Amino acid sequence: MSPFIVLKVVHVLAVIVAVGANASYAFWLRIAGRDRARLVYTINGIRRLDRRIANPAYGLVLATGILMVAGGAYSFDAGWIRVALVLYVAIAILGITVLGPAIRRQLSEAERDPSTAMYAMAARRSSALGALTTGTVLAIVVLMVAKPF
Repeated sequence: MSPFIVLKVVHVLAVIVAVGANASYAFWLRIAGRDRARLVYTINGIRRLDRRIANPAYGLVLATGILMVAGGAYSFDAGWIRVALVLYVAIAILGITVLGPAIRRQLSEAERDPSTAMYAMAARRSSALGALTTGTVLAIVVLMVAKPF
């Protein structure tokens, strides 16, 4: 198997792991409901899954993608690669500066009382930001598969 194919397989598997983990969060939050103990446990679990599985997988996606381009399989001059990289950087910045703090706020409100309007507002914000992030990742996947320009 060529080094390019190995990189491509690792790249695709890392995308599956990262996106799959992220896609499961809404499911787990819905199961937790508004029970304080289950909700706090679930949000902490989601944060651990992000730090230990999803985020390292996204890092591997970036590294293998750059290595495939550096190996000559593609070019940074390709529009679809440039747009995908801009989107990747944008969601990384969004995740660090906005989504991470929003999830911490949701956890804080869940620890206080998940039946309050403050928790509902924090949960809506986290969900909206999560949906934006997921949508952006899916747009990157479309760019990687379709290579439209």
